[in-house]
Amino acid sequence: MSVNSASLSHPSLENPITIIDCPGHPRLAHLLRQSLSIHRPRGTILLIDSANINKDLNAVANVVYSMLLAIPRPAHVLIVANKTDLFTALPVSKVRDLLESEISSLKKTRDSSVDDDDEVITLGGTDFKFSELESEGFVIDWTRGSIESREVAGILEWISRRIS
Repeated sequence: MSVNSASLSHPSLENPITIIDCPGHPRLAHLLRQSLSIHRPRGTILLIDSANINKDLNAVANVVYSMLLAIPRPAHVLIVANKTDLFTALPVSKVRDLLESEISSLKKTRDSSVDDDDEVITLGGTDFKFSELESEGFVIDWTRGSIESREVAGILEWISRRIS
């Protein structure tokens, strides 16, 4: 698992763009921070496994929240409920609701474990909502797709609209 990059050309894009793929495993979060220190992204795409999110919800919420804290603002973010071709996949709205609830719980846990003298950087209110992050420099969009089944129209449309 390492950082990879490639040039993406597609008829829907005015110009080719460079895609940088950082692994999402929590133990490799330093690779994302390192990549962000080198490259200023015009957009960030997060792929969430919508078929297995219940099993890994805490870890996924930690990665999503940490990534949002690390991205330089202003930022365009697309969160993709991936693997929607699978029977066990949850709809985008359910993925969003689960993440908001879990991130709210994480923030409460983090806030209670920090000394008053430590500066805590947080996003959103006590009850975390992605829709409230616009005031903090984020434009967050959601779509569904399946990389394996090449269901990527929503991703390409977002790249074309927001990035290229």
